[in-house]
Amino acid sequence: MLRKLLSHAAIYGLAAQLPRVAGVLALPVITPYLTTTDYGVAGVVTAYVTAMSVVQSLGLSVVMVNAFVKHPTRYKWVWRQVGGLMSIWTLVFGLIYFIVLYFATPQEADEHRLQIALLFSVPTMLFTTAEVQSNLYYQLAQKPLVFALRSVLVGMVAVGVNIYTIAYLKLGYMGWFYGNFFAVSLAFIFSAYTAYYSLQLWPIFKFKWKQVKTILAVSLPVLPHYFASGMLVTSDRLVLSRMNVPVPQIGLYSLAATFGSYFNQLSVAISEAANPFYLQLLSKRNEKSKLTARDLTFALGVVFLIATFTASLWMKEVFQILLRNQQLQKAYPIAIILLMGYNFRPFYIVVNNFLLYYEKTNKLWRISAVAVAGNITLTVLLVPFFGYKAAAFTTFAALLYMGFGGMWLKEFSNHNPIPYYPLRWLLVHVLFTGFAYFGADLSLSLKSAITGIIFLVSGMLYLKYKNNLHQLSLR
Repeated sequence: MLRKLLSHAAIYGLAAQLPRVAGVLALPVITPYLTTTDYGVAGVVTAYVTAMSVVQSLGLSVVMVNAFVKHPTRYKWVWRQVGGLMSIWTLVFGLIYFIVLYFATPQEADEHRLQIALLFSVPTMLFTTAEVQSNLYYQLAQKPLVFALRSVLVGMVAVGVNIYTIAYLKLGYMGWFYGNFFAVSLAFIFSAYTAYYSLQLWPIFKFKWKQVKTILAVSLPVLPHYFASGMLVTSDRLVLSRMNVPVPQIGLYSLAATFGSYFNQLSVAISEAANPFYLQLLSKRNEKSKLTARDLTFALGVVFLIATFTASLWMKEVFQILLRNQQLQKAYPIAIILLMGYNFRPFYIVVNNFLLYYEKTNKLWRISAVAVAGNITLTVLLVPFFGYKAAAFTTFAALLYMGFGGMWLKEFSNHNPIPYYPLRWLLVHVLFTGFAYFGADLSLSLKSAITGIIFLVSGMLYLKYKNNLHQLSLR
């Protein structure tokens, strides 16, 4: 199972990450034409876009997942009903989206307010239903190759538009927004073909109120959780904006957050690959399967920790190589803290799937809402004293709570007798983050030696637990 999961993750993650790799490689081309203000405007707009986009599907993906897993022969009928409801909702949501973005855009982008609002709200109104259903189908049907190939093509188009509009047309922050618009428009063509032609998921607009209430009873309880989850990775920039932190400083923070988001997107891809495996294990309803789920979580946790620590150790050099702008290179310490925070994902995945399978979705908000509230509160309290960099540390703490907090929910422990040792894992993550933060300024020779030791120890651990991993692969 682990082998199959990793192969799917490689397709979801590595293939789908190719455009982001191309985007990183494009940084030396575009950064000479960008300023901290450009990154600040893009960071604030992207924060609002990310936070609101979580709500645009109304949490209806949960209903579709349950229908696919529990009723595999008649899920399409449920999906078509959900598609009709989602299509109506996105029209209303798109108008709200437009208004929020129009007024939330920073003053530094006054002349482009209308364009920015339209570039994001129009695709949301027209493309959301097909995109959500096609993506979910490929994930649940365990057909990652088509999804990954489409992501590569769409992502490459976005990168190409970014380079053309920023490096050649000198459009600054607007280049990113145009790139996103063309990318989502192309993605809709593929999504519409899958949803409406291949699967015949034409929306049903004639439904009874009783059916709507049944659907919303499952989907709406997850909205606070999904919204809070989106806010967790964007609330730092939103709070900095509301606290009137200068846009150039928000730009440095946003640049650092971008490097963290690269790994976050990779971790989301791994999560998408892992979710069907967790659901399959939980459907067996026995202790052996739950032990396998624990072993799978631990294996992913080790892989994440090694990857993030090694990348953080060399973050200073990465910034120097990729960013042809000395002012922007100063943001690397923030990137380390945010990157290490995304180690929460493996533990979040297992809790999320347990609560989803046992239909305890109304408890998810307890994890995410507390994490967001704590992050916002600490940011407001600490930034006036320690500056905008304090937001990175509060976000790091909130991310770790997001990952491990759910393990103390009784709804999780009641269905899971297998110990996960969250306090031990939490301590390990904090220690490795401290080592990475201060180790980034070590000499190249020392960092090379540390990296060599990491690879050596990783190899020894693999050989020691090779049989265990093999058994996990066969389960």
